[in-house]
Amino acid sequence: MRGFFLCALGDLGGKTFLFMKNNIDQCIKCSICNAYCPVLRATGLFPGPKLAGPDAERFRLKGKAIPAEWLEFCDYCKICERVCPHNVPIPELHIRSRLTIGKTQKPSFRDWLLGHAYLLEKLGSWGEPLSNWINGWTFFRWLLHRGLGIDRRAKMPSFHRQTFTQWFHSRKLVKGKPLAYFYGCYTNYIEPSLGRSVVEILEKNGFQVFLPQQECCGLPLISNGFFALAARMGEKNLKALQKTVEDGVEVVFSSPSCGMTLTQEYEDILHLPGASVVAENLYEISQFLLQLHEDGKLPTDFQETKDTYYYHVPCHLRALQIGLPALELLSLIPGLKVIELPEGCCGLAGTYGLKREKYAVAREVGEEIFQVIRRWNVQKVISDCEACRMQIGSQTGVPTFHPAQILRQAYGE
Repeated sequence: MRGFFLCALGDLGGKTFLFMKNNIDQCIKCSICNAYCPVLRATGLFPGPKLAGPDAERFRLKGKAIPAEWLEFCDYCKICERVCPHNVPIPELHIRSRLTIGKTQKPSFRDWLLGHAYLLEKLGSWGEPLSNWINGWTFFRWLLHRGLGIDRRAKMPSFHRQTFTQWFHSRKLVKGKPLAYFYGCYTNYIEPSLGRSVVEILEKNGFQVFLPQQECCGLPLISNGFFALAARMGEKNLKALQKTVEDGVEVVFSSPSCGMTLTQEYEDILHLPGASVVAENLYEISQFLLQLHEDGKLPTDFQETKDTYYYHVPCHLRALQIGLPALELLSLIPGLKVIELPEGCCGLAGTYGLKREKYAVAREVGEEIFQVIRRWNVQKVISDCEACRMQIGSQTGVPTFHPAQILRQAYGE
């Protein structure tokens, strides 16, 4: 029988966060988590999830300090949690330790900026094309590298002047069954074409898409140590999504990282009231469309294609535990060939791989995938995660796509 304990982590921005966890003694020190940890394989700076998780928690509960730099090198891929045979919540133990350390060590200004990535994206979109030119300016990248610790080798995304929401609100409303879309910051400011693909696919399937009021999901804030700010973001999102769900409307998302935050982190990490009810009505876009197909409601009048794509499975999609719905969906397109790449982490992990001290680690984490792409002469890659697409594209030069973009293309005009 599993044991549990309740631990208060103090007041953060007026809130007391409580964590109920499986007893850390469930860890039998089998080291399976270490064997699968991509960061441990890439660098000796991280001692592995077992030592930085359950072992460090034992020290922390006794009031003993643990090295903060250990936790900073965890990229929060959640692979350790997925492979643990005894369901030890290792990533959450890391978060717990980071919360404790955060009481005495303030995050840097660099981490504040990366945590507030949505503000930078909004500013970049407003200033496009100047912002894109500045991002590519060698001297500016040198300043970021030396002054803020944002690695000059890391590729910065390109902003779009017209955001996804601007495009959405500029068109006529299509009648149909109401369905909400949580699009996320990256789609809004950097990849609006993905949002358009999702909307057009759903409209073809008879839905009237609307956009509930939404803020950043908060994952960049969590990753950079701003838990109280992430909680405030989450409360705003939940307030809007709760109303949507109470009205009998389901919600889809196209970013696995956003979806993981909404369905798991709001409840498990931030302990926000009402998170579980909302999570029960949230669906990843391919998961939602595949269910339509299984119910016999998905139009399959796809155009035949002779293209070949290679599919990379994001870590956060696997963390959702919904299988690989995109692969099943894409198999419905006549002539399309999709080959799954070897399982692995791309390494970028949102803002993790942009940091000067972690850029080389992030690249080494994903090197196995990059080598396969080069060796197999891969021409096109599909991945559900925006960070994976950005990292694979920047490290290999291969064009990358979201499954919804391929599906939208197959529907034709």
